[in-house]
Amino acid sequence: MSQAWVDSRGTGFFASRWWIVIASFCALLVGSGAINIFAFNVFVIPVTKELGLSRGDFSGGLAWNGVFTAAAVFFMGWALDRFGVRRVQLVGILMFAFSVFMFSRMTASMPLIFAQFALAGLFSAAQTPVGYTTAVNQWFDRSRGLALGIATAGVGFGVVVVPWLASTLMNGGPVALFGLPLVTVPALGWRGAYIGLSVAILVLAFIPNFIFVRDRPDLVRNGRVDTSHLPGQTLGEALSNYRFWVLLLGFTFAVLAINGTITHIVPMLIDRGTPPPQAVQAVQMAGLAIIGGRMLSGYFLDFVWGPFVAMVFFGLSIIGMGILATGATGPLALVGAVFCGGGIGAEIDIMGFMLSRYFGMRNFGKIYGLIFAAFNLGTGFGPAISGWTYDFYGKSYTPILIVYMVMLGLVCLALLTLGQYAYKPAESPAAEARKAA
Repeated sequence: MSQAWVDSRGTGFFASRWWIVIASFCALLVGSGAINIFAFNVFVIPVTKELGLSRGDFSGGLAWNGVFTAAAVFFMGWALDRFGVRRVQLVGILMFAFSVFMFSRMTASMPLIFAQFALAGLFSAAQTPVGYTTAVNQWFDRSRGLALGIATAGVGFGVVVVPWLASTLMNGGPVALFGLPLVTVPALGWRGAYIGLSVAILVLAFIPNFIFVRDRPDLVRNGRVDTSHLPGQTLGEALSNYRFWVLLLGFTFAVLAINGTITHIVPMLIDRGTPPPQAVQAVQMAGLAIIGGRMLSGYFLDFVWGPFVAMVFFGLSIIGMGILATGATGPLALVGAVFCGGGIGAEIDIMGFMLSRYFGMRNFGKIYGLIFAAFNLGTGFGPAISGWTYDFYGKSYTPILIVYMVMLGLVCLALLTLGQYAYKPAESPAAEARKAA
């Protein structure tokens, strides 16, 4: 069956489907992962010092964030299949920017802090990759892996840019381009840094979404999106398929382990005597590795079996955790951060790609939303677990890093059971014509 819509280019330069990829990339620069998780590294020490909190208590806010993001993402998956990507995203981005602004109002009250993290989780669903992955999967088939890799590489750039932006706004200093100073930013403190991040969300996420992100015209009927005619399984059929549970548990435990490591790299290295700017650099290096992981995994997904691609990149994270567990500092610690970043760089686009290949696009939003809900629980609880074990084991991260390494190894073994894709890429029109002849 021909699926010409999948790789159509539209009419006119700005009508190209690749602008959806570019807009998704820009928006994910300031996605919920970059803002809530990776920038958290920069805020841990100044916030806990000023408000008199322990790292474990403050990190616990991310658990609340993960729980509420999980609930919101599942609802969002249903909304995407019903109302379309554009309307859901635009409203959600505005709400997320507001919730980030509210972090600047934090006080020493733990119930209030947990409520603020919960609010950010509830409003962050639009800035997870769920909506952007849905949009890209709708418009791409044969080049789906590459398109997803480019779009979700925005998360990696966000890991580089957002912690740097937060640190610069917080501490002040010159901003340079290729060594040339452009402007000197005044020190705004951690509260001003949160306000700056909320503005960045509006500029980099809302505006590109408003201009470029759209639903496929053939799916829009009477003002709503109808995907019932697309190939794929129902949510009930997916829930009865063991592959769904392998993917749900596998990617949840993978992100728990990797995010639980990366979000504590800055305080981990500062504890070992690394100056704060160099510690932040480790996270930036991890972000660059995420970019590379996104691009490489996306490229190979179009040619290589997805579980094998995932195993390679998760293996890199195991090596990185092993390096950090030895108490490494300096250049060796940077290598550990890079390897961890390479692993997390692959997980989101691999997850979205494999779900589309094993369960199709008919109910992709619902299925992906449910799996991403569990994924977000891992995103939130990983940093919290790392903080709690740090307090419990006498200010040491080594025990939990060892647990994370074992966890990732088991995930790699589980992925081997998935088997071949149920929904393979459509053949090109030229190939179909050759068959018909």
